[in-house]
Amino acid sequence: MVLTGLENQLGGTFLWPGSSSSIAALAVTLLIFILFAIPAGRKVRLRVILRILFPRRLLATASGRADIGFYIFSILFAGLLIGWAMFSAEQVRAWVQLWLGAPPDPRLPRWAAAPIATAILFLAFELAYWVDHWLMHRVPFLWHLHKVHHRAESLSLLTRARVHPLETIGFYNLVALTTGLTAALLDQLLGRIDPYTIGGTNLLIMLFAIAITQLQHSHLWVGFGPFWGRLLLGPAHHQIHHSSDTNHFNRNFGSCLALFDRLFGTFHMPSTKRETLRFGVDDAEAHPHGVRASLLTPVVSMITDFFRMAGPARVGHVHEKIAVEIQP
Repeated sequence: MVLTGLENQLGGTFLWPGSSSSIAALAVTLLIFILFAIPAGRKVRLRVILRILFPRRLLATASGRADIGFYIFSILFAGLLIGWAMFSAEQVRAWVQLWLGAPPDPRLPRWAAAPIATAILFLAFELAYWVDHWLMHRVPFLWHLHKVHHRAESLSLLTRARVHPLETIGFYNLVALTTGLTAALLDQLLGRIDPYTIGGTNLLIMLFAIAITQLQHSHLWVGFGPFWGRLLLGPAHHQIHHSSDTNHFNRNFGSCLALFDRLFGTFHMPSTKRETLRFGVDDAEAHPHGVRASLLTPVVSMITDFFRMAGPARVGHVHEKIAVEIQP
């Protein structure tokens, strides 16, 4: 049973067309990464590419090794352990339809309605991502979970997987609620029209995940320039988000669009040239990258804070940072 589940997990991760971690998707992401990483006019050498993809700090530091551990855990076991605790957008869509009634016949031809549905559901996902991220920073008992991610003292492509399982459960359920409700409302407005997808994943979510989101935790300083950098959130924007500089606290919460950060006043435009940044969280944890600090202590602290109802929402935990300079 376990081996079958593990086989399905690996197959779904690396072979399913709708997975942003599929072999094909990762190949495209790595190609984009290399194009950004290799300076124009420089000869591309395999040794240089490997050093960029797998910097020495990944194995040389406890923070890097923790990133590797979280990545392996997310691939092998995360789906098996937390899948039961999540519901899908289609379930929410069906529940809402029970209340609103069956959708009418399509009001527009598919060629007109499908792009609208695809774009609106993509924006619904972006909003859910922004709200979830904002809550993780602003609500103290949730911050105990999210600071596991911010304990990374350097960023790499694997840091994206450095997320506590309970945070993952909350995020995907919020996304399911938001996109499922949006889909049900679209059914009432447009008639039952499904968006364009790749393997069941919204086409725009998939494309932006491959081209931008999966690169955000890289060490590359990519801000997309003065125009596109105000519309899209690249690695430089997300490095600002992880920064210990007080001017950068609670900035750039979005997934790949700057839309909701600009609407809600949390946007910070990175400078054109690389800034010297420091990452990490100073919370007096002796072994911040160990299993206990990464998986067990956050749950105990979260439950304790929740029942104490410790005052108004704040981000004081985030404001104490370890002085660890980013390594290019």
